[in-house]
Amino acid sequence: MAEALVSAIIEQLVTIAAENARQEFRLLTGVYIEVENLASNFKAIQCVLEDAEEKQLVNKSVGHWLERLKQVSYDIEDALDEWQTALQKVEGEGFYKKVCHFISCFPLCHQVVRFHSLAVRIKEINEELDKIAKEKERYQFATRSCEMKQPRRPESTSFVDVSKLHGRDVVKSKIVSMLFGDDSDEGNINGIQTISMIGLGGIGKTALAQMIYHDYQVRAHFNKVIWVCVSDFFDQNKIARAILGGLDQESTNNLQTLQNVLDKICEKIQTTRFLLILDDVWTDHDGDWEPLRATFQQGMAGSRILVTTRKESVATVLGSSPSQVFHLNQLSDKVCWLILSQMAFVGEDDDELRKGLEDVGREIAKKCKGLPLAAKTLGGLLRGKKNKNEWQNILNSELWKLNVAKEHIFTPLLISYYDLPSELRPCLLYCALFPKDYEFPTYKLIKHWLANGYLNSCKNSGMEEEEKGEEYFNYLASRGFFQDFYKDENGKIWLCKMHDMVHDFVQHLVNNEVLVMTLNCSEKLRLDSSSSSSSNKAHHLRLMIEKDYTIFPMSINGIEKLRSLVTIGECCVRVEALRVLFKRAKCLRLLDFSLGWLNNNVGKVKGIPKEIGKLIHLRYLNLICSENLRHLPEEICDLKNLQYLNLSNCFRLEKLPDGIGNLINLRCLYTCRCVLLYYYPKGIGRLTSLRELDRVIANVKYPKEFSIGDLENLDLLHGWLEILLVGNVTHMEEAKRAKLHKKIHLTELEIKVAERYAGEMEGLIEALNPPTTLKISTLLC
Repeated sequence: MAEALVSAIIEQLVTIAAENARQEFRLLTGVYIEVENLASNFKAIQCVLEDAEEKQLVNKSVGHWLERLKQVSYDIEDALDEWQTALQKVEGEGFYKKVCHFISCFPLCHQVVRFHSLAVRIKEINEELDKIAKEKERYQFATRSCEMKQPRRPESTSFVDVSKLHGRDVVKSKIVSMLFGDDSDEGNINGIQTISMIGLGGIGKTALAQMIYHDYQVRAHFNKVIWVCVSDFFDQNKIARAILGGLDQESTNNLQTLQNVLDKICEKIQTTRFLLILDDVWTDHDGDWEPLRATFQQGMAGSRILVTTRKESVATVLGSSPSQVFHLNQLSDKVCWLILSQMAFVGEDDDELRKGLEDVGREIAKKCKGLPLAAKTLGGLLRGKKNKNEWQNILNSELWKLNVAKEHIFTPLLISYYDLPSELRPCLLYCALFPKDYEFPTYKLIKHWLANGYLNSCKNSGMEEEEKGEEYFNYLASRGFFQDFYKDENGKIWLCKMHDMVHDFVQHLVNNEVLVMTLNCSEKLRLDSSSSSSSNKAHHLRLMIEKDYTIFPMSINGIEKLRSLVTIGECCVRVEALRVLFKRAKCLRLLDFSLGWLNNNVGKVKGIPKEIGKLIHLRYLNLICSENLRHLPEEICDLKNLQYLNLSNCFRLEKLPDGIGNLINLRCLYTCRCVLLYYYPKGIGRLTSLRELDRVIANVKYPKEFSIGDLENLDLLHGWLEILLVGNVTHMEEAKRAKLHKKIHLTELEIKVAERYAGEMEGLIEALNPPTTLKISTLLC
């Protein structure tokens, strides 16, 4: 991660150096020498980082050196970000020339003082960086090319989920036979047999269970086939609701307590022959399972439970007899080569190439130790490498010799990780912020990457950051770091998972930089409770909500360096708590209360204090489903760097801030189902960076606010847009001013009008002059 951080900072320094060519900038700052020194130090360090990151595995002092470098890098990144933000504000206020004209008379002008203060900070950080740069000599790092590797664009067929299981046909047949067999007394919960698959991580338990889940004969035999991922964070309520959702999605609504949910499950399973697959079970405490076991006793005869776990004790607790336990053993080297080659040669028709690489490929397959995940990982690593020397380098890598198994590092993953282009490594490691077995919406993951600056390298490439994010994701997916893909009608991945061993791997690599804390009823939290240095390292925090409706803590200590804060589960977030948070966590770039959105468990934000205006680094703010949020303070419009604002399902939101047009870098604004919004501010039309805008209202009762013509300059809009027209829609000149023909990236437009204006719609659409590719629908209301 350090290598990518340093590269990003060098780019920023180059930009600032270019700005210095402007004489007024030089007069304001006088910091050019410090910028040059920073760039020089970072460039000297950059060329040894690849070697340093590998050596930290066996040399802890190198690890400490890299930690110091990362901390300084974060500090300088924040300082440069503040610099650029202040500069934007000066230019936006037309203040530049005034300062240059009066600088000799008013040297203590507020803005000049601010720039001077930043210059002092940069000088202090540079002094620390200078020490780090000198210390690198003691480690005798090898110097390697400073040019960043560019990820190969994956082939369109590259998402190999290895759906065909190799070497598991016999055990699958036995398990399916047992699912269909007669009930017996042994191992039953009142006629419901529990079958358990036990094996090492990466052995293929989940993959085999998925094959059974999708088997057409299995689906024909059972009325309901239900999949529940249990994972190591055991939550009775979550498991029960997932089971009930699989039986009847509608039944989960309005059920408040666990007992309510269990009673409903009991009612459903009495007349339903079901197969329940409990994947990745870790909890073997008998008391934790008792309420669910008691419920299963009411199940219809012929129903089955299938469990995947690494622990023999889980099978015992869940009632599997010895004959109902299947141990998955390691695969043969031959089968590992089959999986590896399937990944490595996807879309490759050159038989001569295959034959030329097969001998070394079979040797690499022996390194898999019989684990299909290892074969899949190494196959993804070798894809696109057509030179035998490249394959030989993987086989002979020094990393195979490291004794890192006890450190929970999976060597095939480690080799694949270090083969990644450096700018992709932070993207992968960031995934540790999400829970194990989390279903990633890819668009959200990319937005998170963007907010944290991981996609900045494409700014001069002519490529949109979101496009670069998709390219990064597709590359990581093609390398086997993601799996279980859900695709749309165009074959585009919109949802996926990360294997739990891959998650363990990235969690280990990030160490204390990503923290996970469980939130119960405590009024205060400390990030540094486990380690005296944790608070200095923590840049990303996930709060796990133990019980629904938990109160967000009034105080979190040790968050001064925090960049990302996300919550999982439903909690009540009070204004006073956010006021304290915003005063302390001034480095925040991302605040997301919606990670439980797919399960309808989100943070309930009561209100936003004016102190939010001090979070000058904030890029991403997700307030979805904050049902009691009535307004946003005008101070939110001071956030010049804000790119993403989600207010969807804020049912009581009555007004958007008047100064919203000042959010000059806003790329996404979502307000769907904000039913109490009757107009949008005029400033929406000034948000020329907008890529995604799901809804606008043009209300003739508010003539000074947004009108349909204010779409004129929003030419970067993508995707779907809803326009609600309130009142007379016959202002055709205003419709012409919208210039929809220039919105070439819009794909679908829905226009809502009162029924009495239905006759005007044809003329209105003609005046809008939409591109021919735009799908338009109208809805009378």
